[in-house]
Amino acid sequence: MRAARRSGLVGLGMIDRRSGYPLETVVRAADAGWRIAEVDVPYLPRSGASKVTGTWRGTWTAVRDMTSVLREPPTGARTREGER
Repeated sequence: MRAARRSGLVGLGMIDRRSGYPLETVVRAADAGWRIAEVDVPYLPRSGASKVTGTWRGTWTAVRDMTSVLREPPTGARTREGER
């Protein structure tokens, strides 16, 4: 699970709206100096097949999207949210 304030996410200037979005979120947040923590949360296992990794096309799209995110140079100077 990922959680962040909407204003902070908007401030990251996210571009990808498909498979690269989760990776872009983490990369840009790290570039901006955000603290990232992993917290266990209770959840029910997903039912059904994945639309992304359950098909050849979905897998290819995800790989392409994530590759483009990783090719981007880091975003500007590292700043914490609210600091300029």
